[in-house]
Amino acid sequence: MTDLFETSYPYQLRGIGFSMSEDNNAISNFLEELYRITGGDETVHANMHDVGSAIGFERTEAGRIAEDLMVKGLVELKTLAGNIAITREGLAHLGMAAPADKTAEDGASLSEGPVANSEDLNILETLRQQLKAAIPPQHLDFDTLEEIVIDLKTLDTQLLSPKPKIGIAREILRSIRSCLEKCDDTAEIAKKIDTLL
Repeated sequence: MTDLFETSYPYQLRGIGFSMSEDNNAISNFLEELYRITGGDETVHANMHDVGSAIGFERTEAGRIAEDLMVKGLVELKTLAGNIAITREGLAHLGMAAPADKTAEDGASLSEGPVANSEDLNILETLRQQLKAAIPPQHLDFDTLEEIVIDLKTLDTQLLSPKPKIGIAREILRSIRSCLEKCDDTAEIAKKIDTLL
């Protein structure tokens, strides 16, 4: 993650000229602002430069602070455009608990697109994590399991895109839903996909 970030945002980690106390204060303020913008939801993204701008930092300063937080494991880079999300470690650093996941059972639904909005990304990221946890590999034949793995990797790629396409995400979910019909142990996660489709 650090290599990817440094390739896209070649800032020096300690090159802005903060003192140690100022640096720690800046990092805390940045993390608190990210928490405020995202509501503390690990699946919601915010642009690092927007977060920095909201508390008075220039782009270079915001990039340096975000990189420092990534090195510490308190935030995670989500897109090459500079979107980041707070991690559970980041929440713990602030003394906050992670909010409950929002899923299709809560009445959530995908927008009509064509590009996914922040709510869509929240839903898709949560569902992606639930799929990985719910699919029992021992109950699927190799070809079906391989198809699901490739579909999930394709969904991962869409979520990393600066403009994730709702239509592509829906087709991926349809493909996964079709594969789940071959397994009796996935009725619950299949129902969640049906709600979104």
